[in-house]
Amino acid sequence: MINQQTETLSSVDKLLNVASQIRTQIASKAATHDEEASFPFKNFQVIRDKGFHKLTVPQEYGGLGFDIEQLVAIQQEIAKGDASTALVLGMHLSLIGRQAESRDWEESFFEFICREIVEKGAIINSAATEPQMGSPSRGGLPQTRAEKKNDGWVLSGRKSFVTGAPILDYFIVLAAIDDRRASFLVPRDSDGLSIEETWNTLGMRASGSHDLLLEEVFVPDEFLIIPKESQAPANSGRVWSALTLSAIYLGIAKAAQEFIVDFCKNRIPSALGKPIAELEHVQHALGEIAADIRIAEITLETTAKRWTQNIPIRDKISGDVALTKYTCTNCAVKVTDKAMRIAGGSALSKKLPLERYFRDARAGLYNPPADHETLRMLGMESLGLAIRLT
Repeated sequence: MINQQTETLSSVDKLLNVASQIRTQIASKAATHDEEASFPFKNFQVIRDKGFHKLTVPQEYGGLGFDIEQLVAIQQEIAKGDASTALVLGMHLSLIGRQAESRDWEESFFEFICREIVEKGAIINSAATEPQMGSPSRGGLPQTRAEKKNDGWVLSGRKSFVTGAPILDYFIVLAAIDDRRASFLVPRDSDGLSIEETWNTLGMRASGSHDLLLEEVFVPDEFLIIPKESQAPANSGRVWSALTLSAIYLGIAKAAQEFIVDFCKNRIPSALGKPIAELEHVQHALGEIAADIRIAEITLETTAKRWTQNIPIRDKISGDVALTKYTCTNCAVKVTDKAMRIAGGSALSKKLPLERYFRDARAGLYNPPADHETLRMLGMESLGLAIRLT
């Protein structure tokens, strides 16, 4: 057992070094993609070449079988280079990782998806949110409808915030069959499927989170996803998503920290005659940044480890998972703001990455669970009431 753990740790360390190489490659074009709101297709060629698209695919299907504890370490490094790329990759990897852990899809179906990823480099994500319904986490029936037709189903509707839409090979589409929800696997090349480029936002501009349009799209019966009974907690999918997001936003905070520390060491105003790093108030501000990041880092590592290594408590740590996402996203918001204040007016310039970090960090406030929901959950928990990660 010890040897197996050592081998796993060794492989993670090696892949962290590879992730650092990927970071360097993708960081060089991050500002351009942000400015143009263009999708970084070449980044995903790099990711595929390094095998990072299959990190959470089970080993028996040709992947590396990463758990959430291992994944969050990698995601932080990728996010330092380009947060939008990390977001798309994270959505894909967390979806597969959750299924690898729960196995609540039919095994032959899950194997098919995994083989597509490993052998063809496929990228997959959910398409659940709708303009009228909002987030599916709040319940309600989607307006996207599925109607039975011969040996399949016909889907019609619109999905919004489909992260990675320009590069996805498969979409997991949430639809309504009469008065119940159902999910379908929809291939990108399906007739009647199109992408409407609606994503023009403040942050995560290169994530390609466009709208998906489905106009009488036929899906065969075997692509209707029928969950089977699983031993995994009901909140498993939310946990993978929330902790992956936490890692991404913590990565943004760390990138801002690295930049501002270097900036302070090398910024020598003529009136001062020495680096601003030698000023006490700057050192204090850098200390606040370091403290915020350390707290978020420990929180994320602890929660991910508890989920991975202590299976009996998984259904009892929803509050901790929500708090982790709350801590990491707000850390990114605070750190990027403070880094800009330290740099002064030059931080507003697009020649520096700080304003991009600042904008990208704010996107985390809108990923579930939202701050107000997390605080409500923690309040309910303190009252001894049952809570559920949404």
